[in-house]
Amino acid sequence: MDEFVQRLPFLCVISILTASFCLPVLARWKKEFCAPLTALVSGLVFVASFFIAHYVMRGNIIRYGVSGWAPPWGIEIVVDPVTSLMIMLLSGSCFIICIYSFASVKHELERIVTGWYYAAYLLCLAGMIGLVISNDIFNMYVFIEVTGISAVALVASKGTRQATEAALKYLLLATIGSGFILFGIGFIYMITGNLNITFIAMELDPVKDNYPIAIWTTISFLIVGLGVKSAFFPLHLWLPDAHSSAPSSSSAILSALVVKVYIIAFIKILFIAFGLEIFHETFIRQLIILLAVMAMLVGSMFAFVQIELKRRLAYSTVAQIGYIYLGIGLGTPWGLAAGLLHILVHALMKACLFLCAGAIYYQTGRKMVNEFSGMGYKMPITMGAFTVAAFSMVGIPLFGGFISKYGLALGSLEANLSTLILVIILSGLLNATYYFPIIGQAYFALDNPSETHAGSGHHAPKKFQRDQIPLSMLAPIIIFALGIIYLGIFPGTVLNFINQTVAVLL
Repeated sequence: MDEFVQRLPFLCVISILTASFCLPVLARWKKEFCAPLTALVSGLVFVASFFIAHYVMRGNIIRYGVSGWAPPWGIEIVVDPVTSLMIMLLSGSCFIICIYSFASVKHELERIVTGWYYAAYLLCLAGMIGLVISNDIFNMYVFIEVTGISAVALVASKGTRQATEAALKYLLLATIGSGFILFGIGFIYMITGNLNITFIAMELDPVKDNYPIAIWTTISFLIVGLGVKSAFFPLHLWLPDAHSSAPSSSSAILSALVVKVYIIAFIKILFIAFGLEIFHETFIRQLIILLAVMAMLVGSMFAFVQIELKRRLAYSTVAQIGYIYLGIGLGTPWGLAAGLLHILVHALMKACLFLCAGAIYYQTGRKMVNEFSGMGYKMPITMGAFTVAAFSMVGIPLFGGFISKYGLALGSLEANLSTLILVIILSGLLNATYYFPIIGQAYFALDNPSETHAGSGHHAPKKFQRDQIPLSMLAPIIIFALGIIYLGIFPGTVLNFINQTVAVLL
């Protein structure tokens, strides 16, 4: 059984890739089978992720050489506690979002592109899981490209002029980012003669003093390349257009999952391959903290002035990516743990928010943040979930976002950078300025002036209605909202996974 679990991450990626290649063929025969098959495959991988997590939580680390080739000659797969948690997050979120897409895709996409859409969907999932489990930096690069190209396809699938333009911008900037990553990998290979992360660390340690400029250049290239991919300020220019113009299910995947896997890759290369000594000596830490602070503040300011809801949510992602990079830059146990936790919490929050935005558009056709009057009564469950996710984004206690922000504050104290606590609080207040007005409108404003008692001027009592959206859209929204509350009240299990990895990284 243990031998089978060792192979399971590799089998997951292969099975997803196989299914994605079959979908365009299936679409020519039975288009209506594409969505259920996608849900089935992602659901089975989600089930497999529990076996992987259970195996890893017993104190094991999965190390599997593909095709029997041992590292450094062959491609190595390594699954530690955080990696197992990411597999669970990626497959579980994609499964839930796929259920949501059953109805939303019919509403937002042309029927002719359905098969290709779900092929890109599974390809993106395979790329993300392949990226987080790979311990070989060139293999990482391959999965970075698979993830990036399929993500561009998910944006372009809508077929509108706005979506096509956004996809082209995303493709061009992502290609530039890929070039920087490839140059960085080339420098690493030049210095160490290895592509396996474990062997890079072994070779780099005795010779790092001989290549100070090459090492600085390598890390700089990787920050730029992976920064573009993960929308790290000020390299985020592609994100607002791509996330706001894509179909709602695509927006949820892009914002909640795709940008995060590049950060996981960056953490593995920075802390395992290069190590803490290089991290502190090259002033990379200070650069990351500076850019993270700018992302948290400027991203929130940009979000505040957006009138379209999905565009506001997209700029909010820029700010939230800043929180994750702040945890990396702090480089302390609490800072890094909080950054990793925020990857998970933000995935649930942003998936919930984008799915709520899609549901509101599905039922009412409204896209602008000034059109939410009375929405809390027309769509009580959807707006309730939106409120839960918004409260978590602000950092209100009992919601997941509070735990990660509190952890970042503790990490700031550990790093003797207590002024960063003020930045975290200020960013949370800025988050409130662009989420609370939407909630206020939804529950405390009238949809139209006629909703008053004749001649009295008093507001008529509002009555809650039932959300007029399919259950396949409503259930995923509820699941993500419950996940946010669970992480806010019971974060211990997840933090146990994360702390095991942090202990190794630091």
